[in-house]
Amino acid sequence: MDVFLAKRFTYLSRSYWKRNLSAGKILLNGKAAKPSHLLREGEEVEYLPEETEEPPVDSRFTILYEEDRFFAVGKPGDLPVHASGKYRKNNLVDLLEADGRFGRPYLVHRLDRETSGVVLFGKDPKTASILSSFFSDRLVSKTYLATVVGRFPDRILARGVLGPDSGSKIRKKRKFLPEENLPSNVSDTEWEFSETFFRKAGEGIWNGRRVSNVICRPKTGRLHQIRATLFSLGFPLVGDKMYGEDEDVFLEYIEGKEPDLILRLGWDRQALHALSLRFPHPYQNRILRISEPIPSEFRL
Repeated sequence: MDVFLAKRFTYLSRSYWKRNLSAGKILLNGKAAKPSHLLREGEEVEYLPEETEEPPVDSRFTILYEEDRFFAVGKPGDLPVHASGKYRKNNLVDLLEADGRFGRPYLVHRLDRETSGVVLFGKDPKTASILSSFFSDRLVSKTYLATVVGRFPDRILARGVLGPDSGSKIRKKRKFLPEENLPSNVSDTEWEFSETFFRKAGEGIWNGRRVSNVICRPKTGRLHQIRATLFSLGFPLVGDKMYGEDEDVFLEYIEGKEPDLILRLGWDRQALHALSLRFPHPYQNRILRISEPIPSEFRL
């Protein structure tokens, strides 16, 4: 049983599942499971995690832009956009609703929890749907600032595909393959076309490491596009647990072992900031550009 769980959920160790089996938190067909049990087809496995207190978050969001039907928020770097996992109330959508100024906010797009920067909301379903269609139709120009480990080249146009990283212990980790080096076994069902333009914006020392600031302009909108592409190019984000220099940090972190993130990764969150969005106004014949100033931590 523990072997199956460790292989199925590769981001949690076999010893983690052994502890939960011993504690009776894994049920097999409604009864406490034994580690030695050999699973058969049709059997039902259930995991009963402990109810945990929500982790604290940085709730200091700012309103960057507002009109009658939509608004933009500057999200801090340790705040989920919406409810997920252990973050049930400590997330941007719930904080905005509790704030009372915006009624029910309708999320237009997403950022990773640890990514700071511009997030767009509609004040009604119709406006949110129009704005969301701009993203899917690639009518939105997105600009990010990243701080990466190493000396980045002056510029890189990364065209290729993103897909599962089969060599990683982290099941949801992805990797980027440049179009000039695509193997013949790349499947259309698992791999997506990806294009990102990168330009170096500065260089310096961060916590004793040589790092570069990089302007990132994704032309496509793929899951983990910037993080996975930079990692695959050999320039991981400072502070990135999943796509950093040591993926064991991510495994330890989600198991609650609290690794020394600053010592091992340079920062306690990934160094990625959503700098600006440029898009058509949903009801007027003009282009909007909404930006948030560069956080002081990114200034080398």
